[in-house]
Amino acid sequence: MSHINPSLQIAVYIAAHGFGHFTRTLNLLSLLSHSKKYNFHIRTSSSLHTEPLAYALHPSIVQTNPYQLDAEQSLHSLANFDPSLPLAEETKFLKEHNIQAIIADAHSLPCLLAQTVGIPSILITNFTFDSIFQAILDSDPTCTNRAALQLEIDEMTQQYALAHSVIRLPGHIPFPFSGPQIIDAPMHSRKALQTRSETLAALGLQCLEGKKILLNCFGGHNSDSLSGVPKLPEGWVCISQTIHSPPLFYKISHNVYMPDLIGACDVVLGKLGWGTCSEVIGNGYKPFIYVPRGAFIEEAGLLRWMESAHRRIVRLEVDEYESMDWRGAIEETEKVVMSSSVPTKDWDKNDAEVVQIFVDALEGALN
Repeated sequence: MSHINPSLQIAVYIAAHGFGHFTRTLNLLSLLSHSKKYNFHIRTSSSLHTEPLAYALHPSIVQTNPYQLDAEQSLHSLANFDPSLPLAEETKFLKEHNIQAIIADAHSLPCLLAQTVGIPSILITNFTFDSIFQAILDSDPTCTNRAALQLEIDEMTQQYALAHSVIRLPGHIPFPFSGPQIIDAPMHSRKALQTRSETLAALGLQCLEGKKILLNCFGGHNSDSLSGVPKLPEGWVCISQTIHSPPLFYKISHNVYMPDLIGACDVVLGKLGWGTCSEVIGNGYKPFIYVPRGAFIEEAGLLRWMESAHRRIVRLEVDEYESMDWRGAIEETEKVVMSSSVPTKDWDKNDAEVVQIFVDALEGALN
């Protein structure tokens, strides 16, 4: 009788901030699952998960809208986050399920958990939350408990240092990781599963066939704060997660499969988030109009990535976005498209490289 090796038990910790951490991690797990070597246990309080945890695993980055940060509330969350419950519950979970390794995207507590039970942890990310909170604290001159908050941030940094390695994704920013190694990996992304016609038909929007389509999407932080109906160039329509005003704007639900929509549209309008950037690149290098998020330091890394790897990007200032005249930005993307070409990319080869990097990092951590 042939001997079958049991699956490696891996706990996967996913930050609950926005949609990007969750969607990119699940895409990675789908790539890794083809080998049938691993049994993944997803641990997150994200509402996207079918069984979210009842307790938070990290303090929250609080936003007032998709492109503005609430520094006061974010620092309040940092000051009041109590890790005692998640530490106790997750330590018990790891032991009961004989977990052999941890993947984290991208909060620090799982690194401490791994050390507590004597197993390795691997971070897979383009930033760490200590650098994010440090930037928020540094930018708030009115903060009255700066010393205490600095201790919380320093503790995060110390927890991250317990990780065996970081698999660093494109669009990264500098972060203070002092663990054994940082390994750079190419991007991976979810791909469209339907054609443009199939996607429009599934949404009941066959009426948009033959039109130029703008997709207005801000990932996990959509906002319906606009006070009217934005202006579009002649011949354009918009699929939006917040605005419904036929025959130009058609609102869709928040639980659609976004790569199909990106594949079906002509231009995407949103913010620079890792999930959107990767899926814009991975689904035809779609032209991208971005609304800047000045207080988010991770945007600088994402913008550098898009300018070098995508090169079909147009900036729409916040006041222009909120003025609801989007015609100029859309017309600029049309010019960008005319003067650029779509690179040829072997995404299967790319995905295989991502998988091999993870396998090598995991084997190195376990040995």
